Amino acid sequence: MTFAEGDRSDEGWMFANFIIPRRLVAVLNPRRSVRARFGLTIAAIALIFSMLASLTIGQTATQQIEQDAGQDLAYLAYQMADRLDSGMFERYRDIQIVATIDTIRDSNSPITAKRLLLEKLQSTYPAYSWIGLTNPQGTVEVSTGGLLEGADVSERPWFISGKLDTFVGDVHEAVLLASLLPNPTKDTLRFVDFAVPVDDLQGKPLGVLAAHLNWAWAEGLKNALSRNLRSQEQDLLVLREDGVVLLGPAELLDQKLDYLESFQEATLAKTGYLSEVWPDHQSYITGFTASNGYREYEGLNWVVLVRQKTDLAFAPAHRLQRQILSWNLGLGSLVAVLGWFIADYITKPMWAIAHAANRIRRGDARVLIPVVRGQDEIANFSQSLNRLVYELTQKERELKLSNERLKQELVERRQVEKSLRLSEEKFCQLAENIDEAFWICSADGSEVIYVSPAYEQICGYSCEMAYRNPRIWYDSIHPEDREKVTPDFSRESLGNYDEEYRLIHPDGSVVWIRDQAFPVYDEQGQVYRVVGITENITERKRAAETCQQLEQERELSELKSHFIAIASHELRTPLSVISMSLDLLQQPSLNMTEEKKQRYCDRMDNAVKRLTQILDDVLLVARAEAGKLGFAPAPLNLVQFCHDLTEEIQLNAGSQHDLTFVCQEQMDQVWMDQNLLNHLLTNLLLNAVKYSPEGGKIYFELSHQQGNAIFQIRDQGIGIPEADQTRLFTAFYRCSNTGKLPGTGLGLAIVKEAVELHGGKISVSSMVGKGTTFTVSLPILPSAS
Repeated sequence: MTFAEGDRSDEGWMFANFIIPRRLVAVLNPRRSVRARFGLTIAAIALIFSMLASLTIGQTATQQIEQDAGQDLAYLAYQMADRLDSGMFERYRDIQIVATIDTIRDSNSPITAKRLLLEKLQSTYPAYSWIGLTNPQGTVEVSTGGLLEGADVSERPWFISGKLDTFVGDVHEAVLLASLLPNPTKDTLRFVDFAVPVDDLQGKPLGVLAAHLNWAWAEGLKNALSRNLRSQEQDLLVLREDGVVLLGPAELLDQKLDYLESFQEATLAKTGYLSEVWPDHQSYITGFTASNGYREYEGLNWVVLVRQKTDLAFAPAHRLQRQILSWNLGLGSLVAVLGWFIADYITKPMWAIAHAANRIRRGDARVLIPVVRGQDEIANFSQSLNRLVYELTQKERELKLSNERLKQELVERRQVEKSLRLSEEKFCQLAENIDEAFWICSADGSEVIYVSPAYEQICGYSCEMAYRNPRIWYDSIHPEDREKVTPDFSRESLGNYDEEYRLIHPDGSVVWIRDQAFPVYDEQGQVYRVVGITENITERKRAAETCQQLEQERELSELKSHFIAIASHELRTPLSVISMSLDLLQQPSLNMTEEKKQRYCDRMDNAVKRLTQILDDVLLVARAEAGKLGFAPAPLNLVQFCHDLTEEIQLNAGSQHDLTFVCQEQMDQVWMDQNLLNHLLTNLLLNAVKYSPEGGKIYFELSHQQGNAIFQIRDQGIGIPEADQTRLFTAFYRCSNTGKLPGTGLGLAIVKEAVELHGGKISVSSMVGKGTTFTVSLPILPSAS
């Protein structure tokens, strides 16, 4: 069976001499077949969801693998740093302990006995390449294997520093021992130096005990962790404080990697991981941490990095993503075939309904919409369509009646509009002849209904601009005043509104206005309009500001006079002491004893210290006011710090005052600025002593509340008058009841600045004659910040 040439486009398609019927063409054409569109839509949705699922799961797996791999690498870095610190601490303690053994300290001990002791320590821990004891002049007297005995090492850094205190030197190449020690690997010998001063049995300097720890020891620690490193996938590196690689892959040794983000994060005392590009231009996941020392050993600030190539870490996620995509594509194809058959079943009754609807559209009112039995959507649709045809007929009748009623209402509305027009003319005559701006807007402020001509003089914009852009008023409000003026009139909608604020004119000038408004309610009690009056109060404000400036200038003048009086008195007193003491010391005729001369020298020394303290306080306040007073938190044993400070103040206060420090809570090490904290607490404690002239007890209590350290200092002194408490922390201000007690009025200003730099709070409670209590609350910073 064939078709004529001209029938091919309408009757079917021909492929490989097979003729496809026209019905099948319609079924396969998505433009003419719901079933085809339904099947293709399901297939497309399945494909999209397959790709989204594979991408989502791949991304989730990649993130999880990155997190797991990063945490593993960070943990390995932490393990290596911990082992380095603990190992260095053990060697640090070895040298300190050996330096206290009598065999070493006794200058009469035989050289062989000392050598035997040092070699025994070396055999116990073979990582020691050399251990030796020098005399005070820097000559090696005894050493392991007799190496360098008699050599002069006085210029070596370990000897110079070791004479003063325990010394730990960073990794360096061997100098004197390079040619004396066996080196089977032919690699450059590198050492970590330990040195400690040695005193003889009488406590006199005997020399320096030193040891060179072979850096191959660190390679051993790395090998001990090798079971946690994946072969050829992860590298462990140890970097010096300046970023030079001390331990790691051969191609990176002695390179400087301080530009790596992981190194910079580790130097901030952080532990973690990140993804970054290394010098070989490859991306790695890098775990990082920094060595922080161990117990008394403070550490050399080494940084430990463990890296793994990113593509190796993410390979499992990529395989999983491809598998999910393959399975989802197969499932999507199966769903598309099922959708084809389901669509055919669904669309049959819809075709019947569509055919009946077309006949009704052509005017055949006798046609009924086929009613499909059942309770599904198509059955409901056919029933609803039947009801719709009936209701449309009824609505047509009702519309005719409504048109008649609308004509009557239109006549009545025209009469009302005429009355409103007369009222509006009277309103405009009143509003346009007053100096204040009268305005009406919608309840939400989105539309300006009316604004009087005075608006242009007060706000600087034309009325037309206000109508076009209702927000122009809000945009011209001074930035500092916008918080108290809302653009949507939400406050005015709740009640009467009266606010003063500043507007900026287009020419840049600033005017003060007073804005008064009230809501207008409709018949249902809802706000539908806001009516207001705006007036220019610039002149009134300027007059008030002038009075305020005069008052401030008067207070500043009084403060300057007060400072000059205090400064002249506080500076003159120590200068007088110095001058009188010098005069007495320069008179040879007095024949003073050495003890008496020393007393005069002590007086001058105390006076100089007093002058220095005054100048330091002035400079400190000046730096604070200039914003140059830095805040540098560091680890601090807070309880011990407060205990030591109390003892120091008690020593200076003498027996007349009794200082008691109380801390009933166990507090770990905190991060605070020790210098600022010292200024803060010293000033408060010295004030408690100074303003308790008749002695008495002073209580210093430390506690911990909700992440804050609470310092409370309570005395039984003269107290602070209530009138002075508002200006208590002002520089150079002194209370009215201080009398002749010395002071510059700078102490509490310094205290206030130190508290604010810590982000804390300070409060005072005082009664005249009963005493004063200062309470300071400072946040405890986390140790990793």
